[in-house]
Amino acid sequence: MRKLGPPVLLLLVVCSTIAWSDGMLIPGPIHDIIPDEPYFTIKYHHVKCEIHDQVATTYVDQVFVNEGRREMEATYLFPLPAGAVVNKFTLYADGKEIEARLLDKDEARRIYENIVRRRRDPALLTYAGNGAYEARLFPIPPGGERRVELRYSEILQFDNGLITYLYPLSPEQFTSRPIKSVVFTADIYSGTPIGAVYSPTHDMAVTKLDENHVRVSYEENDTKPDRDILLYYNVANGPVGMNAIFFKEPNHDGFYLLLAAPTVEQDTTRVQPKDVCFVLDTSGSMSGKKIEQAKQALTFCVNSLNRKDRFNIIAFSDTTRAFRDDLVPAARDTVAAARQFIAGLQARGGTDIDTALRQALDGSPAGTAYYVVFLTDGRPTVGEQNPDTILQNVTKQLGERSTRTTRIFTFGVGYDVNTHFLDKLSGNNGGVTVYVREGEDIEVKVSNFYEKISQPILTKLQVDYGRVKVYDSFPRQLPDLFRGSQLTILGRYKDETARRTTLRLTGETTSGPQHFELNTQFPDSRPDTDYIAALWAARKIGYLLDQIRLHGEKKELVDEVVRLSREYGILTEYTAFLAEEPRAIPLAEAQERAAGNVRAAAAPGMSMGAGGPGGVSGAQNVQTLKAQAQVAFNQYLDAQGKVQHITNVQQVGQRGFVNRQGRWEDLRYEPHMDIELKIKAYSEAYFQLSRAFPTLNKQLALGDNLIVIINGHAIQIGPEGKTRLTDEEINALRTPAGAEQTAAQALRHRNWPWSVFVALVQVISRVLS
Repeated sequence: MRKLGPPVLLLLVVCSTIAWSDGMLIPGPIHDIIPDEPYFTIKYHHVKCEIHDQVATTYVDQVFVNEGRREMEATYLFPLPAGAVVNKFTLYADGKEIEARLLDKDEARRIYENIVRRRRDPALLTYAGNGAYEARLFPIPPGGERRVELRYSEILQFDNGLITYLYPLSPEQFTSRPIKSVVFTADIYSGTPIGAVYSPTHDMAVTKLDENHVRVSYEENDTKPDRDILLYYNVANGPVGMNAIFFKEPNHDGFYLLLAAPTVEQDTTRVQPKDVCFVLDTSGSMSGKKIEQAKQALTFCVNSLNRKDRFNIIAFSDTTRAFRDDLVPAARDTVAAARQFIAGLQARGGTDIDTALRQALDGSPAGTAYYVVFLTDGRPTVGEQNPDTILQNVTKQLGERSTRTTRIFTFGVGYDVNTHFLDKLSGNNGGVTVYVREGEDIEVKVSNFYEKISQPILTKLQVDYGRVKVYDSFPRQLPDLFRGSQLTILGRYKDETARRTTLRLTGETTSGPQHFELNTQFPDSRPDTDYIAALWAARKIGYLLDQIRLHGEKKELVDEVVRLSREYGILTEYTAFLAEEPRAIPLAEAQERAAGNVRAAAAPGMSMGAGGPGGVSGAQNVQTLKAQAQVAFNQYLDAQGKVQHITNVQQVGQRGFVNRQGRWEDLRYEPHMDIELKIKAYSEAYFQLSRAFPTLNKQLALGDNLIVIINGHAIQIGPEGKTRLTDEEINALRTPAGAEQTAAQALRHRNWPWSVFVALVQVISRVLS
């Protein structure tokens, strides 16, 4: 086995040259689009991609169905971004190659705008500004199908070790029904070892086949995908691959996303030996199926120990029973004896959690990495029964061994657990809690989780950001880095400290302390990666809700949850009312209602409570937000563990929009805000707005009745309004709302003539434009 370098440290970099590859079928010839015919239905959408050292070949297979009542000619459009390096493009219809014509971006924009006008459908504005391939398909009979296949090759941009691939899987607006099958598979081959593989948009299955070959896949059935697939992967540039990406608007604090990942196939000699103590609840409530599944899970964990590991097992009820008096090496005969010990365990008696934890924390000498895996299905009923006292005892005991790295991972089984206690026990000690709901398989949950943490590569992690001032970074306490895993850190940085700096990641390895450096630029402006802001907001909301859940309601925390929910469009069970009301809710009222929801949820059995189905759901909801790595928001578990979707909220970049009585509104919109400008949908003014503010196009694609906010200005798009905008009106939108009033007040205070103020504003507007 080839030995690879140390963990890869990277900050994502977004590349402007990325290829779009989603095609759409439009009814009618390209210059005579049929306004009222329904879009063709997409039967299936399958994508296969192979990437060989920066050259990607993508094969797309789609079947379109004519749902109309008459035979129709169709136009196939394949959008491309500006600067895409496509070196071969082949299109087939029902197995026959057909000619595809390349359109430059100006001609493509005219075609897009023509389609939007004639069909009165703004969805195509998402692609405005891109070039395109266009092809004419022969007439399709009613109920008939056309299989469209295309294959193209492109050169992906390589930026200091990071490679970016984009597939815009967002055909929701171009199909009238859900797609029966959506499949995306990519095989990545590299002559240099591959490090982190990450998608911020989809929960990908990542299979690292060897150090130079990774396969990623995503599959859904009966779905209308609404997000493009964005994929990053890192290759080692020397011992450490280093890359950078951020999101930042001018004159505002920025956002960053930091990943750390081991190389694909770490040599097993680099895996740190660990001490681990398995603490299993064998009280009477665990009898039956639960104890049998727990024993099978524990057997799996023991069989997964590395040769240099040491371990012990403590079974507890109203008394404790240890496998050995102290930690023992994971030799073959010892593991066999441990399996026999596990097989003989029976469920009976009460639950003495305090004594079991005391005994477990006495099991390792200072200075050694030590993991405690603790599984229980109930609350303490014997010995010390006050959860806060038990936590204090744990803190005191660990404080006496301050040089030791101790991680406590807890498993809560069923609905009688104290979720507050388990989350504090793990959260205060570098671990996490996994909840096993009634009816779920304990063995599957425990074994899957333990497999992830069984091989630590880097422990005691710390990050130094050099000359850049960062804040609100999550997670607050960095976990250990395990083989096959990656660390994701999201945070903010101060606008005035944006500069080039050297980041330093330090940690403990098998050979002692090591550090890895990344020299990167924290930019003054980076507008094209706004998903980072939404991911950060989700994590901060999760952190705030966790503080409220575990330590009680505080007005400033609830107010901040409401502010973030409105600013970034991320709603939870406590702020879902923002989407349920038929009117926009003033900020003060929203904060008060959210506080009332939090207080109601603190009742026993509810989501802020410590136990019951609702308490388990509340804990799991918070965990999901705190670990958010993909942009899938606005859903949560109810008390029965069922996923509840807030269906009338749409995430568009870093903003959230709510549909109120057929009109989409930016969640930041409040009743007291004046509508400064009304624009008639599909008019020349509408397209002027689209051209002047390209980042607005994704929001305009929501529909033709909406309220958007541009630099604090509320703009209404609808059936009535202006049909053409002047240059002065467009420039006024580029000036942040309130800036003119502030300038006017300053000028008047100095008794300057009003004409000077007007001239000043015009100059500022021209500069900003």
